[in-house]
Amino acid sequence: MNPIRDTIMQKLNEAEEKHQIKIPLAVESGSRGWGLAAHDADYDCRFVYVHTKDWYLSVLEKKDYLDIASDAVFDINGWDLKKFLVHIMKSNVVTSEWLASQEIYIRDEAVVKPLQDLAGLFFNPIAASYHYLHTARNKLDEILSNHDAKIKKYFYALRPLANLRYIKQYGKMPPMEYEKTLAEIDAPVEIVAAIHELLAIKREASEGQLMPRNDLMVRYIQAEVDAFTESIKDMKFVKCRLYDEANAVFRGIIEQLWYCS
Repeated sequence: MNPIRDTIMQKLNEAEEKHQIKIPLAVESGSRGWGLAAHDADYDCRFVYVHTKDWYLSVLEKKDYLDIASDAVFDINGWDLKKFLVHIMKSNVVTSEWLASQEIYIRDEAVVKPLQDLAGLFFNPIAASYHYLHTARNKLDEILSNHDAKIKKYFYALRPLANLRYIKQYGKMPPMEYEKTLAEIDAPVEIVAAIHELLAIKREASEGQLMPRNDLMVRYIQAEVDAFTESIKDMKFVKCRLYDEANAVFRGIIEQLWYCS
């Protein structure tokens, strides 16, 4: 038995009953989904939920976000299916990461597969790259603001940089797990070795563990941020406009979850 998992499943089941929704996808995002969690990290559960057809037939805008737990242990919230689809069409990497997470609470493959297919069609490497570049730059600034920094902040910069390299090499979303991405990119051997050493330290550390500035990592992160700031300007992309396919997936999921026996 896993009491944490049982508690999360109970909260998700209670949300379904309370709000009259169905949840076809619930996963870990953040450090646990990335394979970078400290032993005392909280649980960042994210889910997609679906209302009945009539709920969507409204002139007025309705709430499309549910927050069902937020404390020191649990951070559990989700998006309505329509909101999720809108963000897929914007190539928001959050949607792709939820769909790719291997830390799973609920996963209805008949729902997830068409969503994954759409995410692939609408994937915009420029938008995704800007997202990861912005994240890496911000985390670098935080690291440089003090002599000591949390170990996890290095990985909150290193993972986006690995994702940038993956997108540049393969033109698609990287795996959710950082170490899988790291294994598939062309990164300097000495940097990869240093990252694995840092990973070993992190696995034994607490969530808030500080360490003195790692100059090798700082130089690498800064160089990568500078390089991608320039190379991203030359990226090309043709926008996907398959909106009828997105509408069909939207209607099909509602029909499948609520009206097909």
